Amino acid sequence: MGKKKPETQEASVPISSMIDIVFLLIIFFVVTASIDKEIEDERVTLANAPHGKPLTKKDPRSVTINVRPDGTLNMGMYTMTKPQISEQLKISASKFGYDMPIIIRGDREVQHGYIQEVMEAVTDTGLYRMNFNAEITGTKK
Repeated sequence: MGKKKPETQEASVPISSMIDIVFLLIIFFVVTASIDKEIEDERVTLANAPHGKPLTKKDPRSVTINVRPDGTLNMGMYTMTKPQISEQLKISASKFGYDMPIIIRGDREVQHGYIQEVMEAVTDTGLYRMNFNAEITGTKK
């Protein structure tokens, strides 16, 4: 008796499903990268800090406050007044704790009085961890 040879089927990979997944991953990475960029105001030019230590690990709870040369304050790309910043910080502190770090990004041309206003807004809320951003230039050995 002759046995019939079974027909072989070609294995195929569902390319359309893989393309959908790749596009979803690309969109995810583009969106998450742009969220981090929105925190930093491009109009703020940081001062140079030749002896500064680079930030090794950023706390995800940190809040960034930008201070432009004219004294305009913004948080999360929204222009705010000192009382508005205090209110937002109180809300964040109630959610994330009072050891939440605050990053102050002051322009190199800004007057210290504006930075002092931000520091007062932070301390009025009971927060105490403040960091100042600067550009790290070459270091001497």
